[in-house]
Amino acid sequence: MKNAEVAAMLSRIADLLEIKGENFFKIRAYREAVRQVDNLTTDVEELLRQGKLKDVPGIGAAIEQKIGEFVTSGELDFLTRLEAEVPPALLELTRVPGLGPRTAKDIYDALGIMSLDALEQAAVTHRLQKVRGIKAKTEENILGGIAMLKRREGRIFFPQAWLLAESFLTTLRALPGVRRAEVAGSLRRARETVRDLDLLVASDDPDGVTRQFATLPQVQDVIAQGDTKSSIRVRSGMQVDLRAVKPESFGAAWQYFTGSQAHNVQLRGRSEKMGRLKINEYGVFREDGTRLGGETEEEIYAAVGCAWIPPELREGWGEIEAAGRGDLPALVQEADLRGDLHAHSNWSDGRNEIAVMAQAARGRGYRYLGMTDHSQSLQIAEGLTPERFAQRSEEIARVNAQMPDFRVLSGAEVDILPDGSLDLPDDCLAALDVVVASVHTALDQPTEVMTQRVLSALRSPHVDILGHPTCRRLDRRGETSVDLEAVIAEAVRTGTALEINGSAWRLDLNDTWARRAREAGALLVVDSDAHYPAELEGARFGCAIARRAGLTPKQVLNTRDAGGVLEHAAAKAARAIANFR
Repeated sequence: MKNAEVAAMLSRIADLLEIKGENFFKIRAYREAVRQVDNLTTDVEELLRQGKLKDVPGIGAAIEQKIGEFVTSGELDFLTRLEAEVPPALLELTRVPGLGPRTAKDIYDALGIMSLDALEQAAVTHRLQKVRGIKAKTEENILGGIAMLKRREGRIFFPQAWLLAESFLTTLRALPGVRRAEVAGSLRRARETVRDLDLLVASDDPDGVTRQFATLPQVQDVIAQGDTKSSIRVRSGMQVDLRAVKPESFGAAWQYFTGSQAHNVQLRGRSEKMGRLKINEYGVFREDGTRLGGETEEEIYAAVGCAWIPPELREGWGEIEAAGRGDLPALVQEADLRGDLHAHSNWSDGRNEIAVMAQAARGRGYRYLGMTDHSQSLQIAEGLTPERFAQRSEEIARVNAQMPDFRVLSGAEVDILPDGSLDLPDDCLAALDVVVASVHTALDQPTEVMTQRVLSALRSPHVDILGHPTCRRLDRRGETSVDLEAVIAEAVRTGTALEINGSAWRLDLNDTWARRAREAGALLVVDSDAHYPAELEGARFGCAIARRAGLTPKQVLNTRDAGGVLEHAAAKAARAIANFR
């Protein structure tokens, strides 16, 4: 383990303690320990082995013990407990240069800011000045810090990275001598954003493949080239790293270069505890050098008594222990989805007729499609009046008559109006098969107002799904100030499904909130929000988020057949009516 990892761990503890308002001197002790570790010229691990870490100024017995636990096991119970006590969104805010933990907490408490995009939007609109102690100059500094963070990170959202990766994989798999080519790194884990693209190839001639890679037409610049690795930059500025290995080491390399770092550290810690095995990118070995495997990932995990772990879970969240116990969830897969419950036709702002969308959905293997065109108040999207919904139902009936093995569900994406009422009368909503309720306007309402607005919609007997719950658009705006904890609790109480909107411009809910919803017992749905056939592919992205959230098929509404979806809608309506009485 590198000193930088230890310093980052100590710094995170200090930030968390400051957020919690802990004793000043305790916080300062951790900050001083960070400074000392950063200045070391010797590896922390070596100092621990020699018993000399306690001699470093600023590192007392308590901090030494924590460093020892972290270096030995790859995790720290104290840090895990602290992280559980602080909202992940608050930790996200502390990444902004110049924004201290206490100020970040004040902003979070006052405005319910949940992301860097929402923070930036609040600064641009001067909402931050509603927070105590924040003046115009502070807002300006925060905007500067966000801009700095964006420039420094240079990350893109994973759907864009997937498209780039698939382009490379198609080319690589056609090269002579390439037996296999796959994605590794954070993209394989479906992290929300990706900095670099990691690709892995199995070949009997690794050197030849890396040389060919550097000459591909996608390459703008060659950053570095070696016998088994080439790094290039594409025209967009993104770096792409290729590693080529012999086939017998492919599984070990795939596991190693998929990461995450925390996962790999914990896996190595387990291997040492279970018999001092050594795991690296070439395989898994005993102390005497005997090679136990490496051709497949399954061999690596089996060597340490674990089931194979889906890459989306490899973040050091306890997945290794769960795999050792046989407790890993059977994650939802795209093939489990029986239909899509959020799509648009040219009756509103979609591009195509209902029949075209239905045929495209059936071509994906779906058995149904929820046609949820917009409601009347969203004029920019040509929202439908009750009369036009009635007319559209006639077309849906004609399509269904022509497709006996497929069903178009008559639905709506009804607007949740600023006062919490719905944009269609009850009789119109009651006549529909499925209703998605979404916020599209008055996005800057205060937390309390926005939250009550959404909760009112969830209590309606007609609302089956809450669409894109935070309303973020990755290309133009951050999240609303809605209190998602309250929304999740109400969704559980009312039986309303929460959407994971797989649109490449939304990814909403994200994996963090989807995980929280799962843990609370909420039902989720993976939708594409497709406005034309190609956008049905968004279900792929939504499914990746669902897998990172640990969702199983039973926890996803649209893994049920159409009858199951309608039964859920009827049960939800009955519950709402009973509660009203």
